[in-house]
Amino acid sequence: MSHRDDLQAMLDRLDTEVATGLRDNPDPDAFWPTFATQSNIVLEAADPDHFDWVSSEISAMLARYGIPVPEA
Repeated sequence: MSHRDDLQAMLDRLDTEVATGLRDNPDPDAFWPTFATQSNIVLEAADPDHFDWVSSEISAMLARYGIPVPEA
């Protein structure tokens, strides 16, 4: 399995956790701390060649669930 495959598996798990988390607790204040921790694990696992792709996949995931990214 390639590094990209490993990252895809991590993204798939994150997607499942997002769906479950939103179903169990739709409060955005509860969502963001957990999501930030989980998504950072995937981003930190990405090497420079894959970082932009992982970041784009995470953004697309949020868009699929209709979750606006808060202003920094």
